Amino acid sequence: MKTFPVVILSIILFMLLSPIAGAANQTDINQELQQGGIIHLPAGNYTLTDSIILQSNTILEGEPGTVITIPDHAGWPAWKPLISGNGVQNVTIQNVEINANSNGNSETPHGAGYYNCIYMIDCDNVQVYNCTFHDDLGDGLRIKRSKNIEFYNNLVYRLGHEGFFGIESQYIECFNNRITTRTNSGLRIWNSANVRFHDNVIDAQLDAGGGDPGIQIEDSKGTVSNVEIYNNVLNRTWGKGVWLVAYDAGVSNTQKVLIHHNLFYEIGQSYNIPSTGGIVNDGFQGTQIYNNVFDGVKNNAFRNQAGGQGTLIKDNIFTTTVQHTAIYQTGTGYAIADLVGANLSVTNNTFYNNEKGDAYQTSFSNVDFRDPETHQTSSGWTWTGSTWTCKFVKPMELGSIPLTTTIRLRLMSIIYRVYYITNYF
Repeated sequence: MKTFPVVILSIILFMLLSPIAGAANQTDINQELQQGGIIHLPAGNYTLTDSIILQSNTILEGEPGTVITIPDHAGWPAWKPLISGNGVQNVTIQNVEINANSNGNSETPHGAGYYNCIYMIDCDNVQVYNCTFHDDLGDGLRIKRSKNIEFYNNLVYRLGHEGFFGIESQYIECFNNRITTRTNSGLRIWNSANVRFHDNVIDAQLDAGGGDPGIQIEDSKGTVSNVEIYNNVLNRTWGKGVWLVAYDAGVSNTQKVLIHHNLFYEIGQSYNIPSTGGIVNDGFQGTQIYNNVFDGVKNNAFRNQAGGQGTLIKDNIFTTTVQHTAIYQTGTGYAIADLVGANLSVTNNTFYNNEKGDAYQTSFSNVDFRDPETHQTSSGWTWTGSTWTCKFVKPMELGSIPLTTTIRLRLMSIIYRVYYITNYF
């Protein structure tokens, strides 16, 4: 007896019959999730009075017009998210819009654990993609003590904390996301390892609530390692472009973060954050910064405030750095400022038209002082007349980047990364 066609037919029937009505609430959704498989939410508004509870081996998917939200004055306690997962594995969330209704819950503070869109703990093999997260008081995806996490092709804006926040987790990849920060950062990890942040476009809501860094890497336990940040466009962030923060046990760790082939454009628009900069280091060691462009950054392109031993800065463009005009900072207006005497290795870079100078309390070698907009440099970037481009990063007009903009170049960057590390380090 041939059972294979019967199995295929059963799968097809399951996929056809599994969608639940647009009028369903979280009780109906949770009942479907208990059965596993594909749970399809047709277009419509799903107003939750309790959390959606994820189960193992499930796909929660929507379609254009599928919106998950909460009512005005929902009154939920802290750390109760819209979508919750605890101790589950093999979970996908795709093609849903989460509008967490921050305006309707304005009595609740930002960034205090309320109404995170998705919060998962002790989970493995998680994918979140093609989703929209907006108008939230907390994080887009907050995930803790988990591994094998992918967060990609998402649109994120008007959140109350991070777009993505990975805590004590392993094997994280965030790519092709379009993020506008509000309140805090776009992508953040804390005490996590084996992380790739690449091909993202990150800017800020340009007001006092615009957040701080585009990307934040934090180490308090000495566990951060194998972190790579590449092929991103960081455009007019409110605070820092990338913030490296080590404290407690993290200060004795050598994290060796790789930061390469990123564009930092007019970073640090804030008037209320003191230590803005393209990359601000507060305690990390062994960082390698290469083949980036820093154009029009406020305060410093690279600012070393603590740690910094073993930092290599190579084959970058530093141009048009300007002073922090609102809050005076030591060394402001220099492309590179080393405030702690870490003996940075600065070689083979291009410096041009930086307001106060090229380097504060550090030396450099093999310098190119020509205008990088008109001369070829070792960075791999070229100026088109209106934007910077390299073969790994999709060119885009700078200043105001549409919310729909993403970057989709992965294979070439992987090939080049292997080539570069093999031949230069």
